[in-house]
Amino acid sequence: MITSAEIKAYAAQLGADLCGIASIDRFYDAPEGFHPSDVLNDTQSVISFACRIPETPLLINTPSPYTALEDIVLARVNQIALSLTLYIEEKGYKAVLIPSVPYDYWDASSQTGKGILSLKHLGNKAGLGSIGKNSLLCNQEYGNLIKLGAVISNVALSPDEMMTGDLCAGSCHLCIKSCPVGAIGSDGSVSQLKCREYSEIKNKRGVEIYACNECRKVCPNRSGSRKLHIY
Repeated sequence: MITSAEIKAYAAQLGADLCGIASIDRFYDAPEGFHPSDVLNDTQSVISFACRIPETPLLINTPSPYTALEDIVLARVNQIALSLTLYIEEKGYKAVLIPSVPYDYWDASSQTGKGILSLKHLGNKAGLGSIGKNSLLCNQEYGNLIKLGAVISNVALSPDEMMTGDLCAGSCHLCIKSCPVGAIGSDGSVSQLKCREYSEIKNKRGVEIYACNECRKVCPNRSGSRKLHIY
């Protein structure tokens, strides 16, 4: 038998800054083909967790540190997901790591990719935060500077409460106005084509660089109540 407390304690031990659990009944509104049971048919619980992304690299004039940190934090998230998967299997249950990439769904014409499950929606259902206008999950403590991971399992765990309310203020449109290519729509949609063409570039050596993080940088909730400034 595994308890929710044991799962969350182990996730924290592995380096997760946040961890929440959602029961399968919360996914009644999942799009066809993107329900947890479409991946593991006897899913009972979704374990969502996140690792923080340092804030200062958003405020400097070179994108290289931010690019490196994105890759480093993603590797940490994947390692935590692997360890949780093995831990749950060792207890006699099924568990499946939900990756951010690779995609099963890809539309080349619009450069639109969809993970096998939406990590931000899993995080929302597990109580980690609310989804902002920039389409990023926003947490009360860490804002939108988090990298999400998840594991689904057939073990029945006690769920966490979902967040009530919305951290993204209705009157705030900073991310929409600040996007250099107008990729964020007022209806909450994001053009992955516009975003990728502008933000995912290659340097002179052909290495991919994340050249834009404006929607994270301008968000008033980017680090909860903390704000860093360069003087």
